[in-house]
Amino acid sequence: MKAFTLSLLLCAAAAAPVLAQTQPAPTAKDRASYTLQQQFSSLKFRSSTEMKYNQEHKVVKQASLDAFFRNVQDTLRAREQSIRNAGKETAVALAKTQQELEDQKAQVQALQQDNARKEQQIQQTQHNIDSLSVLGLDMNKQVYVYLSLAIILGLGVLAAVFAFMYKGSNAVTQEKIQAYDTIDQELKEHKQAAREREVKLKREMQSEANKVEELKQQLAELQKKSAV
Repeated sequence: MKAFTLSLLLCAAAAAPVLAQTQPAPTAKDRASYTLQQQFSSLKFRSSTEMKYNQEHKVVKQASLDAFFRNVQDTLRAREQSIRNAGKETAVALAKTQQELEDQKAQVQALQQDNARKEQQIQQTQHNIDSLSVLGLDMNKQVYVYLSLAIILGLGVLAAVFAFMYKGSNAVTQEKIQAYDTIDQELKEHKQAAREREVKLKREMQSEANKVEELKQQLAELQKKSAV
């Protein structure tokens, strides 16, 4: 510490400006607010000059030199405390950043799980669109439509055959045709509603995917900041 203080005094002496001899002497109150360089310059100004062996020497009061040394020590202690405080603040900021990273990772995992659930819902919806349950059995809707059409056509053929035999069978045939039209219309409506649900789910999934991408970008930025 003494070697460092002596080095600081020598540096201050080399950098101190030369004061004019006509400059008025500062008061003690003014000297208290001086920087170390200003205090050192004031100390030189207030010291007497003697010529010895053809060289100029400065005679400094011991009390003034002790006061300057105490000011140097106080300045060093203040700077050391400032460095320690800065280190503590940096550690707190780093801990906060790490906690934010953990929170972001948890959010990303939650979104990934939510996306997986929505993907299952979309698959289930697609399955519901493509098939329906007939007597407890899953059947493709196209097969069901063709089967229904075949049944209706068969009934129509039978109705036409029985038309020759029974004049009253024409009304039954018309009812079957109307029933087919109703089923076809309901099927179209069901398809339309299912498509709307599918589009809605896909939009929600895209929105969630965008959120995941944004969180990943934020996570990458936080990791870069943490690495710095």
